[in-house]
Amino acid sequence: MALSGGSVRGIAHIGVAKALADYGIRPSVIHRHKRRQSGRRRARRGNVLASDRADAQSIFWPRLLHGRTLERFSSKYLPGTFAELEIPVIAIATELPARRVLAIAEGNLASAISASCAMPGVRRVVNRAGKQLKDGGIACVLPSAPCRSLGAEFIIGADVWEVSSLLNEMSIGPDHRWATRAYPPHYHTALRHTDLLIRPRIPWSGYLSGPQAIQRMIAAGEQAAKQALDHIQQP
Repeated sequence: MALSGGSVRGIAHIGVAKALADYGIRPSVIHRHKRRQSGRRRARRGNVLASDRADAQSIFWPRLLHGRTLERFSSKYLPGTFAELEIPVIAIATELPARRVLAIAEGNLASAISASCAMPGVRRVVNRAGKQLKDGGIACVLPSAPCRSLGAEFIIGADVWEVSSLLNEMSIGPDHRWATRAYPPHYHTALRHTDLLIRPRIPWSGYLSGPQAIQRMIAAGEQAAKQALDHIQQP
């Protein structure tokens, strides 16, 4: 399962995860660019996708744009290290100055999440294990290719990236004649490694704080996932 970047729009991943669970689908590995949602305290027993609506509604998302706040939040609600997770999770960051994709799968979980969320122009560089790291979306906004490199046979991609959403609204999809200029190469690579793409249509009102906006984003993720799953199950 590859979870794209998208800042607060990542809350829609909760709905995608819920729909997959309803269909009895349990991912064997999760590559995540970044998310703004939490797990409950039961996530300390291992499942980083144990997020639910009550947890999401407790988040005032702009606060999580601050690195230390995000790390404290992650330490409170998630396991301390990758080794404690029930389902393997790999965080994607961009290593500077080479702008190289870095898949983080061990050590402290909170600092890895912080590095993967260090958005340009908003957050400072995160120094972790001697490396300078920034937002994973700089080099890999939808980490399907890293999933494939681990031997995944079927990859579900959940895309909440603002750019791809806007381009699709303008009818400039990945197959459009302008696509090679509109989309970065790493996005085309991601699509080639994605077997099922889920693209929630998230209302702009979702950027507002408050439980109603969060519910709309979760519902958008759940609806998109169910539509995609229903489509592939049709005879």
